[in-house]
Amino acid sequence: MNFRHPLIIGVAILFLGFVTVSAYEAFNIAGIILLVVLIISFVIIVRVAIPKAALIDEMEVGVIFNRFNNSFSRFAIGKDPKTVQRTHSRRTQGWISFGRQIFSFNDPYRERLRRYEEIRATIPKKSQTAKGKLENVRTADGIPITISWKVSYTVDVTLISPGLEHKMARALPEHSTKMVTGKVDRAIKHLVELRSIQSLYEFGTLHEQGVIQALEQEVCQRVNRQLSQPVNLGFEEIKPKDVSLGPIEMPAKVEKALELSHQRKIQTEMVAGAMERLQRAVNGFSAEDVRRLSELERLRILDDKEIRSLYLSDAFVGSESVNLQKKLNGRSSSEDN
Repeated sequence: MNFRHPLIIGVAILFLGFVTVSAYEAFNIAGIILLVVLIISFVIIVRVAIPKAALIDEMEVGVIFNRFNNSFSRFAIGKDPKTVQRTHSRRTQGWISFGRQIFSFNDPYRERLRRYEEIRATIPKKSQTAKGKLENVRTADGIPITISWKVSYTVDVTLISPGLEHKMARALPEHSTKMVTGKVDRAIKHLVELRSIQSLYEFGTLHEQGVIQALEQEVCQRVNRQLSQPVNLGFEEIKPKDVSLGPIEMPAKVEKALELSHQRKIQTEMVAGAMERLQRAVNGFSAEDVRRLSELERLRILDDKEIRSLYLSDAFVGSESVNLQKKLNGRSSSEDN
């Protein structure tokens, strides 16, 4: 019931004023005292008669505890908006609907509570994000590296294994991110310790071959296994697209050496590919093609030799002309003397 409705407030004021004046006229001060006692009794009765309720929207799960002994009672899952709209659409129009809206106890987003219950916390039903940076993790060959990561996850209390509800009711509202962070750190640490620095460098460079995606899928599988086996902690299955790894940071000297090694590997693969293509082309030549190629190579060698001989003859003629010039200059100087 909405006691703040203007119609209810107006009627209450008129009724209280009329009753107060009537009691004073009839019994003077005793009537006022009796009226106050009756009003207090009425408020207590109404308070006891109307059930307690707590507002829980469609994107939340309420965690309800017993307020006397501090024990977990139950989860209150927010109503689906589609269900609420269908419920409203079936209501009839007119004064009956107007009266229902004024005196209604059936607000779809208000969870009815028992007298000993109260909502201590809420758990989001939407996707949440956990991220971190794992530092100084050593690879299989002892090289320390640092990896940044980010994971999106969703809590679903209906998946919690029986017997764990009371534990998860205290852990999930505030510590769900810490739980996922611990599982992801553990999974990445184990995977890194099994791999060499060379393979991790390839994880950080060969994006076109999907190697990073393969590592993210392994992390995803390990985290899901830790969250659901042997008991389910209340998390939906994490998809590989919700796991993001990188960048992978390593010592500068190691990264430089791996970069040079990677470049040499690429050059070697290119040369090997060219040789393989040349071998396939040569295997397709006929005997006549081989004879023609041999003849062309012989002519090329002869032409090269002729060019070299021309260079040598030019050099010889030049040196002889210089010597002859020197001799002529010597004779002319002796004749003058």
